[in-house]
This record gives sequence, C-alpha cells and structure tokens, in this order.
Amino acid sequence: MKKTIILIITILGTYGTIWGQHEVDRANDLFEKAYYTDAIPLYEAALPKNKSSVLIKNLADSYYHTFNLNASARWYRYLISNYGETVNEEYIFRLNQSLKAIGEYKEAEKVLGDYYSKERQTDKLLQLRQSSTYLDNVKAIGERYTIENSALNTDTSEFGAMPIGNEIWYTAAHKNSKSKTYRWNNQQYLDIYTHPLEKQMLGDSLSSELPGQVNTPLHEGTFTLSSDRKTLYFTRNNSINGKRKTDDRKISNLKIYRATLENDEWKHITELPFNSDEYSNEHPTLSTDGTKLYFSSDRPGGFGSFDIYEVTIQSDDSYGAPINLGALINTDKKEQFPFISSDGALYFSSNGHPGFGLLDVFISKSDNGVWQHPDNLGLPVNSGYDDFSYVLNNDGKTGYFASNRPTGKGSDDIYKFTVTKELTIENCKQYITGTITDRTTTLPLAGVNVLYLDNANNHIMTVTTKEDGAFSLDADCETAYTLKAEKAGYESNMRIVITDKVRSATKDASMDLYSITEREKTQAIAKQKKLAEEKARAEALAIKKLEEEKKAKQLLAQRTVEEKERKEKERLQEKVRAEQAVAKKIENALASETALFKETDRTIIKTEEIHFDYSLWYLRRESRERLKTVIDVMKNNPGMIIEIGTHTDIRGNGKYNKELSQKRADSAKEFLVKNGIESGRIVSKGYGESKPIVKCATEQDCTEEDHEWNRRCEFVVIGWDYDSKNP
Repeated sequence: MKKTIILIITILGTYGTIWGQHEVDRANDLFEKAYYTDAIPLYEAALPKNKSSVLIKNLADSYYHTFNLNASARWYRYLISNYGETVNEEYIFRLNQSLKAIGEYKEAEKVLGDYYSKERQTDKLLQLRQSSTYLDNVKAIGERYTIENSALNTDTSEFGAMPIGNEIWYTAAHKNSKSKTYRWNNQQYLDIYTHPLEKQMLGDSLSSELPGQVNTPLHEGTFTLSSDRKTLYFTRNNSINGKRKTDDRKISNLKIYRATLENDEWKHITELPFNSDEYSNEHPTLSTDGTKLYFSSDRPGGFGSFDIYEVTIQSDDSYGAPINLGALINTDKKEQFPFISSDGALYFSSNGHPGFGLLDVFISKSDNGVWQHPDNLGLPVNSGYDDFSYVLNNDGKTGYFASNRPTGKGSDDIYKFTVTKELTIENCKQYITGTITDRTTTLPLAGVNVLYLDNANNHIMTVTTKEDGAFSLDADCETAYTLKAEKAGYESNMRIVITDKVRSATKDASMDLYSITEREKTQAIAKQKKLAEEKARAEALAIKKLEEEKKAKQLLAQRTVEEKERKEKERLQEKVRAEQAVAKKIENALASETALFKETDRTIIKTEEIHFDYSLWYLRRESRERLKTVIDVMKNNPGMIIEIGTHTDIRGNGKYNKELSQKRADSAKEFLVKNGIESGRIVSKGYGESKPIVKCATEQDCTEEDHEWNRRCEFVVIGWDYDSKNP
C-alpha cells in the first residue's frame, strides 16, 4: 500500500511538472504571436515553480506592451536584480520607461545611470545628464496647454483625431461588441470613424464608420487626407483577401494604403509600392503642398526600431524612394505618428528623445529644407505614458492628441488642447545683484568695476556700478561664481555666490570697499593706540610683577614660618611620644625589675654595696658578683643607658680623688663591657669627693665607716632609647 501511494505521488508530481511546462510553452507561443493579454495569466500561474530569466522577461514585456507599468516595473526590477549580468540595455531602458510612467523619475534615472557607469558608456552617461537638465528646463515652462478629455472616448481605444470640414475623424476600436478582437489587448480591431464636429459632447453614439471600403475586419488606423479631400492615406494590417498575413515571427505588419473618394465613398483601395511583408509602414501624413508623404517604418537601414521617412509624390502619382529623416529626428528607439502642421512644422512621438516616459510628442522645424533638432512639447500634453497622434489645427493654437494615461476613461483617449504658452526652453537662470558701498561712510560707490568669474576662475564679464552703487548680472543655476569689486583708491573685495535650482531667483552679492586713505589713517591711529596700549600693558606687567614678587616673598616667608612651626610641632610631638615611650619603658622596667628603684628625681639600679679599697680602683671579688645584677637588668632592657658614678672620701687632695673616682668608674664600665654590655650604653664618671653621702668637715669628723660609705659606686639610669645601629 505504501509503495502504491509513493507511486501515485510520483506520477502526480511528474504530471504536474509536465503540465506546468506545457502551460509555459503555451504562454511562450502566445507571447511570440504578441497575444500578450492571453499570455499573462499563464505566466503568472507558472511563477511559483518557474522564475527563469526567459519567463520573467516575457512576463515583464507582456505587462509593458499592455501598459500595466506598475507590474512591468516590478518584474523588470526582479529580472535585473536576479539576472543582471545577462540582461541587455533594452530591458534597462524598459525599466526606466516603466518607472517614469509610475512617477519614479529619480529611480528611473539612476537605473540607466548605474548601467552606463558599469558599462563605462561615458557618452551615454553624459547624454543622460544633459537630458535630465533639458527636461528640467521644459518642466520650468509650466503647463503650456489646457487639455480636455473628449466625450468621444470609451473604455477602449480612441486616437488619431483630426477635424475634416464639419466633421471630426478618428480611429477607434470597432464599436460592435461582437466583432473580432485583437489578442494583443483583447480589444476589437481598429476602424476609422467620423462624427459631427459640433456634437462631440453627445459622445460616440453619433459616430459612424467611414463610408466606403476602407474599414475591414482588420486594423485600420491613422490617416491623412489630401488638401482637396479626395485622396486618403491610411494604415492597415498586411492582409490577403481580407485575412491577416504574418511574417516569420507570426507578426502581422502594417502597410500604408491609398483610397480615393467617389460618390461620397472611399474606394479604389491600393497598396503603396514601398510597403513590404517583412516590416511595417504606418502613420502617414502629408506635407502642406501635398508633394511629400511622411510615415513611420521599422524597415532595415534605419537607426533602430521605428524611424520617420519621407517619400516624394510625383506629378504622375508615382512615389520616390523613402528617405530617412536622419539622426537629428530619428534615434535607436521609436519615432512614430508624424504630423505636418499648416506652418510646415513636423510633430511626432518618440521614446528616444528626452521625455517624461514612453512616447512623448516633439516638434521639429525646417530650416531651408533641413529638419532641426526636435524639442519636447512639454506639459501636460506629455506624461509618463504614451502621448501621440498630435494634430494641430490651422489656427496654430488648438488641436487633438491621444494618450493612454491612467486618468483617462480607458486605454487610448482623445484629448482636445489649447496652447496657452509658447515653447521657450531656456537653461535655468538666476540673477546676482548687489550694491557696493564705502565701508566707512556706508554711502554707495559709483564707478566700481565688478569682475564676474566662474568656478574655474575664468573672467566672464565686468560691470560698473551706477550712481546708486548697484549692479546686476545674469547667472546659471547650480553654479559657483566669484565676484571681485575694484575701484581706484580702494582695497578690492571678493564674494562667492552659489546659485541653486530656483529659477529666476535673485542672489545678493553686496559688498563694501575700504578706502586706502581711510585705511592708512585708521592704521596710524591703530598704531598709536597699539603703542599706548603696549606701554600701558608693559607698565601694568611691571607692577604686576612687583606685586607678584612681593606676594611670592610673603608667601615664602609665611610658608617658611609654617614649615618651621610644623617641624617644631612634629618635634614636640615626637618628643612627647618618645617621652611617653620612655615612661612606658620605665614603668614596665620598674614593674618587672626588682633591682630598679625610682627615687625622687632619678631611677637607679640598686645592688649590694660596691666599695673600693683605700686609694685603689680595682673591683673587689664581691663587687664583681654584685655587678651581675646591673648586667642582668641592662640585658633585660636593651635600650637602657646608665651612668656609673663613683665617689671618694675627702681624704687626699681633690684632684687625686677626682682621678681615682674616674678610674674606679672606668673599672666598673670595663667589667660590664666584658660581660656583654655595649660600651655606648655606659657612661663612666668619677665625682671624686664632690658628692658625699656623709658630710665630713675634716677627716677626723667622720669614722672609717663613714668614709667607706662615701667611697661608693652608683648606677643611675640616664636613658632608655639606646640604638645599637646609631649609637
């Protein structure tokens, strides 16, 4: 069962692919026959599974040829975005035209500009920029016409209107809804109709087919009539026995035919001899004298697509060889719908000359038989869509044209127009004006030469100011100019003026000039003022310097005092801290050392009595033992400094006693040092008989015991902060 389902899905998928390709093949066949309206839905149906470049091209072209320009722009964008490297210039141009039609002019110009830049076609890029400027100049005229949609129009095609006597003749889709349709756009084939000129407002219900044999089931279109109204030239499909004849591309080309009037009917239809089955001839028009026939043709040898030709009508009603009107008139795009006005001007439609989109109407005038460069007729006759079949009445002011612009009633519509402005195409101009004045007096200066330089510093012209100091110059838009004002006795002045795109705008370039005499006077005054200012400034600087020096000295003195005070404060604080530390050491030592005693004004290391033999300084045995107490205390308190003070009795002279006591002190010190006490921690001092414990007036006043008490050795703590590294 599972295999069966897979087989069915496979068959259906294969069938869908085959069916889809079949529809694309059908669409391609219709496209080749120019049946664009029928081809579009088939291409659209195939899009989800097929977006090949060929399909997208054909779909975009189908929309383009049926004037759905929004859709054509969409698919040309897609084509170029996805297949840009394989897309030729023709499709870039069609996107450009589609974008113009829908009002996207900036994008339209960018599309072409980017392509020309990429292809390095600098000549075409320059031409594009010139065309843009040209169209800006045409638009600047404003609307040259009043136009009115004709009451003859319907939702199908009407165009080619021309007043003939008291009638208006025009081309329109066959008004019989049952007649055969043309599959290009699924409208009826075209015929030539007449209508009472004064009854146009009643609509096409009064219109009737041109009497005679001109109209057939095929296309009959634009026409022209001889001045005697007895010879008619018109356009018709190539046919055999009333049936459309196609070329190798399955296209039915157009031919020009002639008919003559007989008993108020057009008969004797004959094909003109320069027609061909391989290309089209269309849109005939006659010169004012009837000796030349102008028409449009895509025959070989032209400049591209459709060109306008002229052919001489001989006196025996034969025709000369068609002559191309040349490169000034014809381009590599389409030139169609020629019309020669009563004053001999040539009007035609083209999408190759600078235009607003698709076909625009142009005018060319003849100068001694040479057609001059054509000009765009401007707005609102021209639009983003096809504007064509322009016919100017003999009054030179009114006429008819046709357009398929979306604001019409449908397809191609006839419009009546009236010319309200002359076709004067000028480059954008502005005006540079100003007044030159004296800078000091502000009064206007006459006789000032104002030199006019362009942005390349080229001298264009010179103007001279009048009594009121005013000047005026013409200038191009969007250009930078340098203006230089000069007058004897004055300094020159310059000003740069940049113009913009606003036409006829005025830019101010007023300037003032400075009198050389006034300048010199002002400079002299300024120099004196400067010298005075410099002197005053120097004096002020000197005073300021003295004040600053005084302030600096005061500040230095103040800082010196402050520094001294700070150091003294720090010294006192350090002294207090040191004293506090010593006091703490003493306190701790007194608490821990039983040999230490605090007397009224001193701290002593108390040992058993150390005495010396009479007149000797050597330590007794018991004295050395007793000195170990001093050694222990000093080792327990490594910062302690002591004074060994030795004393004698009064016996002997003072000098001898002094020396003896010093020897006794040194002997004690020596013993301490030998036992590990640093010399720097011991001060040995002999006091002799100067400080007795027992005062003896004479030797006999004291006992031997009293004298022995006076011969003593004392250990007084004189410091607590000994530093062995910095003794």
